[in-house]
Amino acid sequence: MGCKESTERRRNNADGTENGDLECCTGSTEMATGLAVAAGAVILVCCVAGLLSGSEASSSRKTMKAPGRNYRIFRDDFEDDPAGYFRRLRE
Repeated sequence: MGCKESTERRRNNADGTENGDLECCTGSTEMATGLAVAAGAVILVCCVAGLLSGSEASSSRKTMKAPGRNYRIFRDDFEDDPAGYFRRLRE
């Protein structure tokens, strides 16, 4: 039985008066709204978790002041190819 059928049956009571109960329609709308809010909350939590895990991964690597520059670089990247760093620095 759909929402419209249920509402039509409730309209006419035994004494011929209309029943104003539209619980079927409003209940499904409230459920859809609740599901949308829950889905939004899950998406928000996933985004925040992604941001936090990304910052943890990069903060666990050691950094150093870049030779010849005024910023920091990852130490392991420099140690893997120091000659390449200075080659790219002169380009």
